[in-house]
Amino acid sequence: MHIVKLNLARNCIRYLIRLYGIKEIFIPYYTCPTVWQAAQKEKCKIKFYHIDNNFMPLQNFEKKDFIIYTNYFGINNKNCETLADQYPNLIIDNSQAFFAPHYGLASFNSLRKFFNVQNGAYLYCENFLNENFEKDNLNIIPVSAQENYQLFCENETLLNQQEIKTISPIVENEMKNIDFEQEKQLRQEIFNKYLTKFEAQNKLHIIPQKDEIPYCYPFSPTNNNVKNNLLTKHISIIRLWKDLPETYPEYELYNDIAALPLNRYSEDIIK
Repeated sequence: MHIVKLNLARNCIRYLIRLYGIKEIFIPYYTCPTVWQAAQKEKCKIKFYHIDNNFMPLQNFEKKDFIIYTNYFGINNKNCETLADQYPNLIIDNSQAFFAPHYGLASFNSLRKFFNVQNGAYLYCENFLNENFEKDNLNIIPVSAQENYQLFCENETLLNQQEIKTISPIVENEMKNIDFEQEKQLRQEIFNKYLTKFEAQNKLHIIPQKDEIPYCYPFSPTNNNVKNNLLTKHISIIRLWKDLPETYPEYELYNDIAALPLNRYSEDIIK
């Protein structure tokens, strides 16, 4: 298995479309718009699919189909393994699951979703694309939506303009200084604290596997007063993507999901 280090997770999708000559690909409705936008840039036909309450596809695919599956919140490794056993052309979007094991034809993650770096993504696949890409030289200040929402949005605008490039040398050096074991432990500790505090009030039934390192704690409160209480503390709760149309089967379950961060801002939420 090769590791291709690129500038953005969305560009891993573009790389794979070129590498495997993908003309048509299945993408979940409930995922980041940059996923299908990346496929569009490569003139790849998109077929959307729905997922159920267990984050599994609501339809069956053919063996030859290319499918992108999102490892939602970093707590769906089992789903990834199950689907990879059924579909040889499965591509796992591990943007929310940096530490997840590799399953399927290919998988990719996002460095900035987990670490304080400006961009970067690791793509795991069997082959290399015979193209030369320039190194990324984008220079932005890494910031989360909780720290500075305006700057975060400005960064997103700049990232949306980036073509396929190899990872920035600056980011590569920064990644060498990260204590991955410490990061894993911190995320699991905070996640477990959320479980203790909110499990009885969460419409989502979450049972993380022992080796899963989540991106966030997905919270769909049974009582809106709980969410309102969080908002009164002036806490910036992560909203993942846009609301789905009310006619979609995912709507009722996912419309209220708030992604509680697993970082230093979590302390005010857990209190």
